Amino acid sequence: MFISEIIETRGEGEGQTEICATAEAQYDSAGLKVSVALNSFVRCVCPSGNPENQTPSWLPRADHVSEYLAHDEADAFTKDVFQSWVKKVRATIPHDLPSTI
Repeated sequence: MFISEIIETRGEGEGQTEICATAEAQYDSAGLKVSVALNSFVRCVCPSGNPENQTPSWLPRADHVSEYLAHDEADAFTKDVFQSWVKKVRATIPHDLPSTI
């Protein structure tokens, strides 16, 4: 399972950037374990901007969460972990962040 969310958009037109969060889950059927890799980044959505994702120092570092569960519980667990991650990323966005990042 892969989940992504645009948490906030700054700027307009050529200077538009998005602050994003992602989660990628893998399930190990033999070990009955779900592993969720969490990440956040900033990207430029304008055609003339830098296409590479950037990770400013104010964003939380990538994280990883694992849990032993039955396969039918893995999706709900991943969604819960992701929602917590989104809240954490949102809380780190500076209030005085410029409209172009």
